[in-house]
Amino acid sequence: MKNYQLIQLLELLKTDVINSIQANGKYATGQTSRQITITEDGNNVQLQFPDYMLELEMGRRPTSKNAVPGDPPMIQQIQQWCAAKGIPDKAAWAIKKSIDKKGYVGKQGILTEPLSNENINLRLNPVLENIASVICEELLGLI
Repeated sequence: MKNYQLIQLLELLKTDVINSIQANGKYATGQTSRQITITEDGNNVQLQFPDYMLELEMGRRPTSKNAVPGDPPMIQQIQQWCAAKGIPDKAAWAIKKSIDKKGYVGKQGILTEPLSNENINLRLNPVLENIASVICEELLGLI
């Protein structure tokens, strides 16, 4: 399978994940969606997600006492989120303290639904049909 066909498949899956983020109410600033990328290195093509994507689905535990600060720090991320949602900036510290103390519950399905075998097969079938068509044309051209 040529890379452009893999990229086509991954673009479809990327769109499905972004749609899932939006449908599940986890879209505020668009930062997460912009950080979902497709990388290509020779014959290797990957759909890459920001590290925290799994937390959107699985949730987050309370912050440990010796936690390493994020980049950007969690408070900055929360302030951006508050601004996007129209929440006063002073609420950001209260939200951060609550997350530090209690963590938060994830939203099941944000990743598992668009990356399920069923959805991947749905997206893969047209790509495979295209590949089969190209191979048939090439074989018929040899006859």
